[in-house]
Amino acid sequence: MKGSALRIKDPARVLGLAAAGATVAISMVIAWAGSRSDGDVAPPPWLSRSLLLAVLLCTPAVSGFIGAWRRDRALLVGAAVGTLIWIPLSFAAIPFAIPAILFLGAAFGSASRSRWQTWLIALAIAALGAAAMVGLVMTSEQRCWVAYPGAAGLIYKDASEAETQQPKGGPGQPIANGCDDGVVTLRGVGLAAVLAIGAVALAVAAPRPRSPSLA
Repeated sequence: MKGSALRIKDPARVLGLAAAGATVAISMVIAWAGSRSDGDVAPPPWLSRSLLLAVLLCTPAVSGFIGAWRRDRALLVGAAVGTLIWIPLSFAAIPFAIPAILFLGAAFGSASRSRWQTWLIALAIAALGAAAMVGLVMTSEQRCWVAYPGAAGLIYKDASEAETQQPKGGPGQPIANGCDDGVVTLRGVGLAAVLAIGAVALAVAAPRPRSPSLA
């Protein structure tokens, strides 16, 4: 009865937590769809780009979860902005409008008064999340390769774009070749990780709202 009463009296928290969960779920679906579209012949990436994108897409869920738990309006609005940022990037990100609306509903349903510092932090969190994504994408590279048959499967070798235009299938020649765009780099992963961790750290360190908790 007590737990039921808490949920009825605190719909803003429920909305915020639901929005955070929806953000994670949508991110995982996008990552799964991206991994399904990868070619079977292309060499496996050293680190899954789809998984990295999913982690970055989940960044607003962290600040949104903290905002919902603390009933912090600023963090909830920041989480809504952070999810809306992804939509112009791809049609696949349109479902993020759902958690964004839920985050806003939780924000305006909360009676707490966020400190002015938290509003600045919330904007910084959204900016860092977007910068992490941009950093990962902008530092990606094109990777060209050729594949030769081997005892345990295909053997891949890096190649120039010109080398991929050579004939294939003959004796001593590769049986497959190609160029993959958007291959993540160690530099890009490091940059994205620093920015994403910074966003999460800001959300955790944000000052609590003035109104007392109802927990």
